[in-house]
Amino acid sequence: MATRLFFFAVLLEVAAATPTDLIRRQTACQEVHFFIARGSTEPYPGRQEDLVNAVCEGLPSCGYEAIIYPAAFEDYCGSAYGGVVNGTAQITAYAESCPDAKLVLTGYSQGGHVVGDILGGGGGEIPNQGCTQPENTPLSPETFPGNKIVATTLFGDVRHTASQTYNVGTGAAGNGILPRSGTELESLNRFSELLHSWCFVDDPVCAGGSDVNAHLEYFDASMSEAAAWVKTKI
Repeated sequence: MATRLFFFAVLLEVAAATPTDLIRRQTACQEVHFFIARGSTEPYPGRQEDLVNAVCEGLPSCGYEAIIYPAAFEDYCGSAYGGVVNGTAQITAYAESCPDAKLVLTGYSQGGHVVGDILGGGGGEIPNQGCTQPENTPLSPETFPGNKIVATTLFGDVRHTASQTYNVGTGAAGNGILPRSGTELESLNRFSELLHSWCFVDDPVCAGGSDVNAHLEYFDASMSEAAAWVKTKI
């Protein structure tokens, strides 16, 4: 555990940037609307904008908004929980205003933690961080607004859990720094048909690997595959 957290800390130093104000691209209801949870210390909207652009290309009504949260390593519990609370509120608000929209969620690194907790629930002590994340009630694929979600992508998820049906990539059999279990995993698995979670075996964040660079490669190595999969869902 300590080794994985060490590499996570190194990664944050490599990727460090100052978050900017929320970047929005939508002005009205869209047929396809993404919610992006960026990785730790990424500026809004983060690398996942490439996924949005790849999916939205050629579509007449498609765009995104960033989930507003600190994406900080310091007070990690408060940062992740802030993303869960704000993300749930943003998803709910958009679904209420645009009931015909198809919603897509995507999260990278800490953002994967956030999106996973929105769908599966979260909370509890985070080892070696000296903090406890408050619990949250997960969305359900059977009730509003969870039933408006058509696809979810995760990349290098902090809470990646080994051997789930939706795991994709060489690290599919690996556990992340904070793997899920119990009711949180059961709740997330309700979305299994709408979820793909990319993980590389050498990634220290999602698979217990030892190569920090592996955590940075998803958006070169997996973008075409991820975009093609999302398109099958919309």
